[in-house]
Amino acid sequence: MKKKILSLLAIMAFCCSAQAQTTQAYWRIYPKIGLALMKFPNDKIYVSDDSEYTLKSRYKQGFTAGVEIGYEKGNVGFQIGLMYANKGTKYSDFKHETQKETEKVEGVQYTLHYLEMPLTASISIARGLSIKAGVQPGYLLNARYMENTVTTAYEKDGSWKIVSAKEIDEPATDTFRRFALSIPVGLSYEIRDIIIDARYVIGVTSNSEYFSTRNSGFLFTVGYGFDL
Repeated sequence: MKKKILSLLAIMAFCCSAQAQTTQAYWRIYPKIGLALMKFPNDKIYVSDDSEYTLKSRYKQGFTAGVEIGYEKGNVGFQIGLMYANKGTKYSDFKHETQKETEKVEGVQYTLHYLEMPLTASISIARGLSIKAGVQPGYLLNARYMENTVTTAYEKDGSWKIVSAKEIDEPATDTFRRFALSIPVGLSYEIRDIIIDARYVIGVTSNSEYFSTRNSGFLFTVGYGFDL
């Protein structure tokens, strides 16, 4: 998969260099804001040896915002940006029951805050529609871990009573590496200076020294273009 993406990047770079010699060039700046849907692909938390108690990674909703500067000439272009992205992952809920007690764990998630610099090349395939691919280095600003645990006990009168409720919201920055590298690929559509962008971000480097996980998922943004 990574070899195919790198081949695509090489082809796009060749097309860009070949076409960017014939038409007038211009610069644009795009303030952007949008939604991040990210997770750690294939990551699991093993609660016990029983697969029934395995918490699987799920997409976590986050926020992204920033600015990109684009150079366009004919059907090709290059973009460099500085974006904030709220990433991370969620895990499925866990419930363990016995005859006398029930423990329920919800909201297990990591939230990672990144400052990223996407570098992309684009080729126009129709009026206003372009394909994009590139590289995206990121720097981790901070990270947090959260979970909620509620334990209920069976009473003699047949009712269930909450005996403990614990909410965890703690720093987790030391769990993750500061640097992360990703490959964004996607489409953008621009009409009347409004640009809508959808990208799939493929994590290349592991984001932690303690377990093998990567930042991957979708970024959806909308922005407005100004000529420079």
